[in-house]
Amino acid sequence: MTTALTHRIHSGPLGPGAISDSEFRLFRDLIYEECGISLGVEKRSFLESRLRRRMEDLGFEVPYEYYRMVTNAESRANELPRLLDSLMICETSFFRNRPQFDLLQDVVLPEIVARKEKAGTRMLRVWSAGCSTGQEPYSAVIALLESLPDRDSWMIRVYASDLSFTALERAHAGLYRPDQLKGIEPHCITQYFRQEHEYYVIKESVSKRVIFDYHNLKHDNGLRGLDIVFCRNVMIYFDTEEQRKLVGRFANCLVPGGFLFLGHAESLQGLSTRFAMLHRNKGIAYKLEA
Repeated sequence: MTTALTHRIHSGPLGPGAISDSEFRLFRDLIYEECGISLGVEKRSFLESRLRRRMEDLGFEVPYEYYRMVTNAESRANELPRLLDSLMICETSFFRNRPQFDLLQDVVLPEIVARKEKAGTRMLRVWSAGCSTGQEPYSAVIALLESLPDRDSWMIRVYASDLSFTALERAHAGLYRPDQLKGIEPHCITQYFRQEHEYYVIKESVSKRVIFDYHNLKHDNGLRGLDIVFCRNVMIYFDTEEQRKLVGRFANCLVPGGFLFLGHAESLQGLSTRFAMLHRNKGIAYKLEA
């Protein structure tokens, strides 16, 4: 990690376009080393706007002064997660990319169920990596409950993690506006949500099956024996090397024959040879080969 300046640092207040090239590189490298997110020059204005928010909250005018605070041994543990939180783009929805959930319910789940019943177990373990405000893990639980034979006899555990504490707080609350329920079948809204004033709250029958936790995808979280991993629209923020490492960690988390779901603009091409692609209609998943 860079700890000293090798180029002249801009010394004025942070205004539009005021961050210097050196400051941009310092923050870019810090963020990459901490969480693997790769910020190219095209993301410079985005980074500037997010830095400005944190600096205004803390009363800083000079970017390098804020950088020193973020990397200071005493304040780093508190402020760096807040900076990373401010960079997160929590764009999600229930049953986002519906063809993937159709693939899950119609093809993936029956295969997993057959394998589980042959082994004499009824435990399903899923990880929603980069869960944002909770719609993905809750969608996964609803999809499983709607499709599992004799569903009450199954134990479902969905581990949901994110780098944003703000998103995790909202996810754990399970509170959503009516317009956020688009994509959910009406009978599922009735069965899995309760209305409180102008909001809908996820019912305990779903929420009790989801475990939320903070996690940095740059590191192994120790999960093993998973049947399914969702990591959608996250790898696009990583460079090829970090993507390759992340996919390797997912492979280690999954059981042989487990499934990985990525975003519609993401693929494993050039990243791993351990998975076989499964395709149906417009839904795609990757199966870890034994």
